[in-house]
This record gives sequence, structure tokens and C-alpha cells, in this order.
Amino acid sequence: MTTVLVADDHPLFREAIADALRTMLHRVGVLEAGSMAEAINRVDDGADIDLVLLDLRMPGTSGVKGVRSLRRRRPDIPVAVISALDDTMVVRKCFDAGAIGYIPKSLPRERIAGAIQTILDGGSFAPDEAAMKARETAEDEGGSEIDEAMRCRFELLTNQQWKVLELMAQGMLNKQIAYAIDVQLTTVKAHVSSLLQKLGASRRTQAVILYQKYCRQASLADRGDQRP
Repeated sequence: MTTVLVADDHPLFREAIADALRTMLHRVGVLEAGSMAEAINRVDDGADIDLVLLDLRMPGTSGVKGVRSLRRRRPDIPVAVISALDDTMVVRKCFDAGAIGYIPKSLPRERIAGAIQTILDGGSFAPDEAAMKARETAEDEGGSEIDEAMRCRFELLTNQQWKVLELMAQGMLNKQIAYAIDVQLTTVKAHVSSLLQKLGASRRTQAVILYQKYCRQASLADRGDQRP
């Protein structure tokens, strides 16, 4: 069963999202929180939550602080912001704080449902223009080279985590990765969460960028070793 926590202070919106989730998914459990304190209690009780849909304007928090708070408490649970705010800078700050997606409430219900499905499948979502700028930010965060400390982080990855990371770099979603390496979807999610923590990456895009730079540097080093 897929479990989604909808954290929004508007009961009608929570109900609408819950209805959309039940239409999308055959087996889904919907948890609700009307304040940041309730959302924190939900994640702190150890519930097996697959996704948090978080409104930025909630009693008990403001802006991206809620994203940081939830990610700090449960880094294994992806957090997607769903907000009436549709500002490029706000979107970027949410991704910087560790959000896996940013869904404007102004989108049609079908697009909101599609965005949630994409995220549950292991992808990410952002408004088109913001997505491009968020990727640019991730590239800036990655730096131009991989230092010794980061190389050591890559050495901590298990063989299975390497396989998952390689497939992530090919653009595969979690379900596709699970099929490719013949494991359960929950196993893939665990590998992704673990490799992100080991690499110190806040999201999949950043991990893939680091992986690509690591591979480029390794290739250049190999060429250097082969020179006469």
C-alpha cells in the first residue's frame, strides 16, 4: 500500500487531494495534517510514509522551514511542496532545502495528479521554467570537480547502490530500476535513500550530477595512466 501524508491547513483541499490519490492508486492510505505540528507528529511516530505533500503556508511554520524540518527528521521520506505560490526563487529554495518536487495549486487537477504520480514513481516535478533553474542550481552546488572526500563517499556505495545510481543516471524511475535489477520497489527506494545520504545529496538530480563528474574524472585519470 502507498501511504501519502497531505499537510495543508485547508480541509477542502486535503479532501480534494485525497480523492485524487484514491482515483490514481488502487491501494492508497491518506494521512492528513492541518498544521506543521501535526505533520511532524505524523513523521515522528515512525509511520511508513511514501510521500509528504506539504503546503508552504501552514500554522506553525513559514516558507521552506517546514521542508527542512521534515527532511531533517525523516530523510527517508520524500517531501513535495504543493503551494499557491508560483515564484521561481521560492521553487529554487524549496529544492535547495531538499524537496523532491514543487506543484503549484494553480495547475489543473489532472496535472496535479500526474505530478504526484511522477514523484511516487521516483521522479521529480517542478514548473517548467523553475525546473531548468533548479537544475542549474544543482550543477552549481556540485562544483566543477570531485574532491578526495567525495571520492571516498563514492567508495562507500555498495555494488547494488552503484547499479541503482547508474540506472538513475540513465533517467530510469524507481519502478523501472526495480524491474531492471529484479528487486522489489521498496528495495530500490531504500537504496536511493541510502546512496543520497552517503553522497550528501539532497535529491536525485544532484546525485546524478556528482556521479557524472565522478565518471568523467575517473575516465580522465585512466587516460593519464595509459600515456607513455
